[in-house]
Amino acid sequence: EGAYTYKRILLSRNVKYFGDYIMVAADLNTRPKGTLVETSLGTGIVVDTGGFAASNPTQIDIACNW
Repeated sequence: EGAYTYKRILLSRNVKYFGDYIMVAADLNTRPKGTLVETSLGTGIVVDTGGFAASNPTQIDIACNW
């Protein structure tokens, strides 16, 4: 796994950002790290995955600080 660094910026709605993009988790086989995706809050960038991906490879999880 290659290194992927990012700066976390927290705004009032507690959504984590990588630059101008909302940080999201996704199935990395479907959407590799760095993939841009549209979310209900704006454009997101895939930076991680989660356990949900095993049962739902099309799900997107928006990273929050709560």
